[in-house]
Amino acid sequence: MVLVSAVALTGYLPETVSKPTKARVGDREIQRPTQSERVTNSFDLSRSEAFLVVDGDDLFNPATMAAIRSMVDAVEGMEIVDTVFWVDRIPMLNVFGIADPLIPPNGSSPEAFLEAREELLEHPLIVGQLLSPDGRTLMMPIVYDWFFVDDDASCTEGVLETARQALEASASKSGLVDIPRVQITGNVPLYLATRTAFKRNQWFYRIAGYGMILLLSIVLFRGLTAVLVVASGPAIGIFWAFGLIELSGVYINELANVVLPVLLSLVGLADSVHLVVHVRQRRALGDTPLEAAASAIRDVGPACLLTSLTTAIGFLSLLTASSEFVQDFGRVCAMGVGISFTAVVTLVPLLTSFQWIGGTIERGQERDLIGWALRRCGSAIDWILRHHRFVSTMAILSTIGLLLVSSTLRPDNRLEDAMPASTNAYKALAYCDEAFGGIEFARIEVTWPKSLQEDDGEILQAIIDVEELVGTEPLVQHPLSIRGLLAFFPGDKDDHDTQMTFLSLLPKRLKGFFLRDKDRTAWVVVRVQDRGTAAYEPVFQRIEQGLADLGTRHPGFTFDLDGGPVRRTRELYLIVVDLTASLGTATLIILAVMAVVYRSLRIGLITIIPNIFPLAATGALLVLLGQPLTMASVCAFTVCLGIAVDDTIHFMTRFQRELREGHHWEEAIRRTFLTVGTALVMTTIILVAGFSIVLMSDMPGHQTFGSMASATISSALLGDLLFLPAMLATFLGRGHSKKENDGDTSNDREAESLS
Repeated sequence: MVLVSAVALTGYLPETVSKPTKARVGDREIQRPTQSERVTNSFDLSRSEAFLVVDGDDLFNPATMAAIRSMVDAVEGMEIVDTVFWVDRIPMLNVFGIADPLIPPNGSSPEAFLEAREELLEHPLIVGQLLSPDGRTLMMPIVYDWFFVDDDASCTEGVLETARQALEASASKSGLVDIPRVQITGNVPLYLATRTAFKRNQWFYRIAGYGMILLLSIVLFRGLTAVLVVASGPAIGIFWAFGLIELSGVYINELANVVLPVLLSLVGLADSVHLVVHVRQRRALGDTPLEAAASAIRDVGPACLLTSLTTAIGFLSLLTASSEFVQDFGRVCAMGVGISFTAVVTLVPLLTSFQWIGGTIERGQERDLIGWALRRCGSAIDWILRHHRFVSTMAILSTIGLLLVSSTLRPDNRLEDAMPASTNAYKALAYCDEAFGGIEFARIEVTWPKSLQEDDGEILQAIIDVEELVGTEPLVQHPLSIRGLLAFFPGDKDDHDTQMTFLSLLPKRLKGFFLRDKDRTAWVVVRVQDRGTAAYEPVFQRIEQGLADLGTRHPGFTFDLDGGPVRRTRELYLIVVDLTASLGTATLIILAVMAVVYRSLRIGLITIIPNIFPLAATGALLVLLGQPLTMASVCAFTVCLGIAVDDTIHFMTRFQRELREGHHWEEAIRRTFLTVGTALVMTTIILVAGFSIVLMSDMPGHQTFGSMASATISSALLGDLLFLPAMLATFLGRGHSKKENDGDTSNDREAESLS
């Protein structure tokens, strides 16, 4: 064990291979744009790294606008800021390329600013893009100079502090009372806010959860020695798993990095509790520490092996998913489960075999609260056995009903679920969703045939048709294209050929964002809100169907929907669907493995209900609470399936052993209920208490994971201690009861029927 731990430790050592230096935000590499890209990016709001959001009741008065100009100069003067783009820097549009500035210079009359406000609200590049339709909010895209970024906070708090100080300084000079409010949001601030909140919650609630588990373990085991032995197995399992996986070079993606410690804690703790409970029971019966440890390996070890095998097979089924992200997740979790099993079944029996540990591990056994409570509940198991047909029928019907309710769950993913609602960056995002229709962008790419020139009127007609199509969808707003720019020029707006001749008068930088004749491509850009994949999936499907219809109306043209929100919706939807489908596949595979291992198809079928019931119950709970199927909920399902199967396997293995020892099937169920039931109740109480701590997190994803894990683990206990005994009595006991008068060999036949 020392050797393996030393090898695992090398997986935690930092890499010594030097890598090319790149600008970073946190752990995310960001390539610096070239000069040509920087010019075009000024107009491409979708590629902006952050947005300053300035709002106030009266932005267009001389004092306020002077303060805003001073603020922009101060922010752009920061080393870490490359450019700040806002309405004062929009190119002039007219036939001659000469016009007054869009915003009057400082010192102009109030009337001039009010007149400019009205003109800006008619400007196609500004309204809904850089100025809200009500004229109360300005949006200013920011591009960072990553060469000068030394810390994450400077990208958000540093920029905000500079902006606010500049506004206050200018306001104090001019006597301005109503100072505009400044917020910051966008890809970089949201990413940093999510990462900061995640790290803060991860460490705090992991420590708090483990502390609660330790406290409850001391109360339930009534002995510190037993608690330390129980905790040692999962702890070493996690240490080995991450170290050896890192050493092997297998990539641990973001999802696995979050789920794997929780998964290994749960599975490892469950196996560790079963081993320690068995050792304590054998010690109480007079076994030496070495004999008790050997008995645990012999009697409980196979069940632990089977639980790890079925859980690993379930995760390996994720390799059939179409998403590489999901495949990596399944591969890492399967490896982790195998490594953790090796650590637990090696360390726990080894520790308990030593006299100085195993000699006192049974202390407190006589004050075992769970065992005492289960013995007092002997009448409950008697009632279950007397009414086993009724209980079995209710188990089957309730599981089917809950499955039908759960089938209405739909995948969804929102940025809101990844960070606390109180995060300033998300508050600014929510504000922009209302004021501008979102800060993310989707775009429709229009490509025309080689036979057409770039100024052909049919191109403009195709773009108009696209704008009319997206205009029917309220969740995508403010379409922006070459059409709006051409509307500034004189002439009949319905004369598309004449309108397209004005393309040559547009500034090249501006024209290049909307149309590129070299590639025979034009774009229509629309804004997208943070409403979630469930809301936008049908919207994007309708738009794509409409674009397909446009392809038939415009022969030779192609219309493609693209953009970050579109790709993310497709990818995340696919990931959740893959995880859900693989979860179903894993369930079937696990049940098949159990049928093969126990050499009984009947047993495989019997275990379906106790294993499916907790997942169905939790899924139905999500439906009743109006919650969608998110990444966090699917992860909770995946993790807790392993716990549900773990409990069932330990129950079935003990039941099989009781039959082989000659007990009648009813007595075998009772004895299994009292022995294995103690460990099942202990693990359930400990794990539910640990996950309950997570409910206090301000991260919605953590809250979902904690509540679902608690609900699934609790209902799994119900399935294994209520439904499973009844179904064993109904579908196995009925056959055995007919053999009771067949002589002394009846018990052997009972055991044989299971094996």
